[in-house]
Amino acid sequence: MRILRTTLNLAANAKFRIKLIVSYCLLVTFIILILGFAYYQISARNMLQNVQESLGNIVLNNNQLLDEKLLDIQAKSEVLPIDNELYQVIMSVDQRDNESKVKADRRITSILFQYFGGDSDIYSSFILTPEYAYGNAARMYVPPDGFFQSDLYRMSIMNQGDLVWVPTYSFADTFGEQKMKGFTYEYEKLISGVKELNLTYIDEQGVFHALPADMRRPVLMLSFRTEYVEKLFADYVRKSKLQHLTYGVVDAYGSVIVASDEQLAGTRQAPSWIKEAFELGTGSFEKVIDGRKRLISFHRMESTGWMSYIEIPVEDALSDLKSLRYYSILFLAAMLFVSVLLAYLLSIYITKPIIRIKKAIKMMELGNFRVRIPEHGRDELGELIRMFNQMNGQIHTLIEENYASRLREKEAELMALNLQLNPHFLYNTLTTLYWIAVENNQQEMSKIMLNLAEMLQTSTRNKNETWPLATDLDWLNKYIYIMSSRFENVIETRIDVDEELLDLDVPKLFLQPFVENAIIHGLAEFEEGGSIVIRGWSGPDAIYFTVEDNGCGIPKDRLEKLRRGEVRSTGMANVEKRIKLLYGASYGVDIQAGKEQGTRIVIRLGRRQGPGEATRIS
Repeated sequence: MRILRTTLNLAANAKFRIKLIVSYCLLVTFIILILGFAYYQISARNMLQNVQESLGNIVLNNNQLLDEKLLDIQAKSEVLPIDNELYQVIMSVDQRDNESKVKADRRITSILFQYFGGDSDIYSSFILTPEYAYGNAARMYVPPDGFFQSDLYRMSIMNQGDLVWVPTYSFADTFGEQKMKGFTYEYEKLISGVKELNLTYIDEQGVFHALPADMRRPVLMLSFRTEYVEKLFADYVRKSKLQHLTYGVVDAYGSVIVASDEQLAGTRQAPSWIKEAFELGTGSFEKVIDGRKRLISFHRMESTGWMSYIEIPVEDALSDLKSLRYYSILFLAAMLFVSVLLAYLLSIYITKPIIRIKKAIKMMELGNFRVRIPEHGRDELGELIRMFNQMNGQIHTLIEENYASRLREKEAELMALNLQLNPHFLYNTLTTLYWIAVENNQQEMSKIMLNLAEMLQTSTRNKNETWPLATDLDWLNKYIYIMSSRFENVIETRIDVDEELLDLDVPKLFLQPFVENAIIHGLAEFEEGGSIVIRGWSGPDAIYFTVEDNGCGIPKDRLEKLRRGEVRSTGMANVEKRIKLLYGASYGVDIQAGKEQGTRIVIRLGRRQGPGEATRIS
């Protein structure tokens, strides 16, 4: 707190030029930092999105290539069980004659070559029986006994004639070749497709033949080396030059088929997020693994159901943004230098007139009121200097006129006192006239004088902007009595106001101008039958009063001019203005009239809470 207080004191006591330079630099720095941060975030998001799309496309393309290959092999394998030549070869083999087996091996190898020989990615192809492994054994040899005791055979039986792909497995462990353990050989780890062959044959007479029921069905075995699946990912790793990129292919049971870490291949150490990936099928997401945020793109293969993925750290994907940060810092430094220079020049331009004004004020303190500052420009500072010169030129005159001004103030006070005596003098004069009329037996004139005196007394005693409605109606009744004496037997006036409103504070004399207008303008030409009705009630949102007459009304064009304020009506305008000042713009006066249809004035007031205070109804 002490450091903050000291900093604030230094800032408050610093010169204006220093404040201007510092504030300008802080503002520019803040703007640059905000823009740099926003640009960095947008660039990072776009770059991450591009990398994500790139990884997704690589995984998708790799899977499509594998799917095309494997689906093509699957389609060919579907034709193999109905191959007539294969059926005849299998049925004609004498299992006790080795020469017969060798001949059959040559023919079956040729048949397999016809189906799969054009695919160089297939490492080996065999048709296996319990007695013999038919196929090209130049690359590898599959022991029949070991095969028919392996999981490969059991999976071919379980799939009942459908080709099933078996993920990475050890050749030595799967076929029981324990003597091959510890050696390194080309087909140490394989991926194989196996299919039980229910061979059939239709002879020339159209007779359908099938393998004997007690004969064990031969099994087609097609093998790939793991490098075939891995090389597609390895090519991308080599081209991308990403140091920490990892990839892999995992089956639905969590077995790792291939992986960038060779030690994981053939194990069940699948990534922790693989289950979520299988639920989604394809896509990308970000995961925190070992404290590092990583971007993962994945896609499930159609042919095998295996999941391929590529995983890279997010910081590697955003590595190109390091140069952006470097250039941003350089840009910030350059902008700060330019900002300081511009702020210094700007401060000189702004503070120079202020310094001149400061010097002029000091000269005024010494009594020199004839000092003038050179005027330059028409901006705010130029205007300030002109106003200072004008003020300085007038101060001397004001000082000289000060004594005379005070004398005039005293005279004004005396005049105000005299004016306050005038209403009292007028009231006394009306009272004298009232008694003269009584002594001369002029009853009507005496009542008029009395009402007028009481009206004057009521008006002059109350100096507030408002008074109770009961007072206003009493004053109005006296006014109506006086006007009725002038228009005898012509006007009938009726007042219908809710009693609960009598204590309500209302604007002084707010009804009188409208009653006067009704009498003078609406009913003046009547010889009899004139009517004025005054009503007041409490509405849900305001207090309403109406003054309604059956007079000559107002033509439509004049009514529109009245509403627009084009026709001068001092009384109505005064009431309208006072109501809006007291209650707000939503309150006021509305005129409803038509030619020869009478006039209806609607006055809308707010609910008063007390003297001088109003509340709107919401």
